[in-house]
Amino acid sequence: MCRANYRLVDKTAAIRLVTTLLFYVSTLGDERSITILLTTPALYRPIAELWLLALKTKDKDVVCLSSPSGPARTTSFRVCGVMLVSVCVQDESFVTILLELSGGIGAVTSAALKYLKSLRSMAKDLDIVSNAFKFELLVPVFSCCIGIIATTSMLDAAIREAYLLRQSVKDIFGALRVLQSLPLAREAMAEALASSFTYLDILLKRGDDPVSALHQALCAHAFETMVHISPYGPLEEKVAEMDPRWINEAFFRILFKYSLHDKILSYICKHVDAWSNNLGSIVRQDERLLDLWSNVEQALRVYGTLRFKAETIWWPSPSKKGLVLQCHCDGTAEDIRFRQCAGCQVVRYCSKRCQRDSWHSHHRLSCNFLKAAVGSSTPQRIKRSLRLLAALEVTHKQRKWDNILRLFAAARCEYPEDQERLVVELALDKFEESVRPLRDYLFLFNGLSENEVVDRLSSWSDPREVQGLQGPFLFSVITIHDRYESRQILFSPCMALNMEIFGNSVANAQP
Repeated sequence: MCRANYRLVDKTAAIRLVTTLLFYVSTLGDERSITILLTTPALYRPIAELWLLALKTKDKDVVCLSSPSGPARTTSFRVCGVMLVSVCVQDESFVTILLELSGGIGAVTSAALKYLKSLRSMAKDLDIVSNAFKFELLVPVFSCCIGIIATTSMLDAAIREAYLLRQSVKDIFGALRVLQSLPLAREAMAEALASSFTYLDILLKRGDDPVSALHQALCAHAFETMVHISPYGPLEEKVAEMDPRWINEAFFRILFKYSLHDKILSYICKHVDAWSNNLGSIVRQDERLLDLWSNVEQALRVYGTLRFKAETIWWPSPSKKGLVLQCHCDGTAEDIRFRQCAGCQVVRYCSKRCQRDSWHSHHRLSCNFLKAAVGSSTPQRIKRSLRLLAALEVTHKQRKWDNILRLFAAARCEYPEDQERLVVELALDKFEESVRPLRDYLFLFNGLSENEVVDRLSSWSDPREVQGLQGPFLFSVITIHDRYESRQILFSPCMALNMEIFGNSVANAQP
């Protein structure tokens, strides 16, 4: 049987025909009926195919949305299609169809992110800015695109991490800043802010590298944008999580929580003055928010000062490449590739010989304790913040020294068999302390017995005298909370750094 002669169907005409039919069908019921009708499984495939086709052909003004009671309104299916997709994507069967047609989650996420990036040019398009109908669609489409990205990120961890590396957070908050420059309603901007913050919150809780996600947001002026988006009314009128006041409060707490990380604190220290001088009216007019920001700002400034002292006076590093600790040999060539200690993963050496000499002179004693100070289950970026944590440990002890001594006296009565092996635990984020026996912390030392820990600590001169922190306890540990709100216990960063730095100095001073 011979094939009939045919002409290729015009893609633009196909989009116009099917989407116009969808629109007319949708006018037959109320808003709830429309949503149910347009997201029925029977329409999943045409919706997905049309949206992907519209993205591919870059259609413009091909969908005629009109009704008997109103004027004709023309827009692109890239616009109205993304709204349908953001609702349908909540259904697993639609996701299956979308993945089949697009070739994978990556293609879907890329399409949504690409549309977000185009907001910069759309905001300058006179045809859109001058058309009230199209202009009002900018924020809903923005939120729907973020919804698609967030949903697909929840489905595939690999895509979530890939798009974090591609700076999707920076693109999202960059687009939000563009929207902020437009004369949009306060309620619309609050909606856009809520969707952006929700996606950031997902990455902070589920991403493998939440610090990079927060850093991207800060670099895209997330702080400046958030504090200048005004609320649309009393907090009770809308869901609290969508109100800029609630989002600002949550964001301030996030800043404080992640300020222990070197990368975040470095950015904060450069911008905190500008932030404080340019707070929006939303913060200045809300006593609760202003009080919270004042407390967070004060803590951030203290952290910055402590880190500066730690890096320049207490535990200076010879590295110009941001390494925490580096060998003190004469190898200063720029092409040196430093070798990282496989045990502690903190100290780096310029050669095998330097690493071997360091091991025999002092590192064999400090390696286990440095490893315990950065933790085995905590992210590796903790080692970049080791000196800040050590400085906070020193400050905590100095401020609460009298209480620590009282706790120590009580612990000696409670644990008479452990009087010489007591450890003080410092909760840095809660500013609390307690004293317990060494045996409760042996899990930190990679299989070392209690006697082995004591022997290694007693085999070198106690560096606490250098910091003026000599005390009756064996050593201290600190606790911090990770992004899962789990308590992480770390060996004393102060003591670990002293063991390495002063141990190395003593070894180099010997003839």
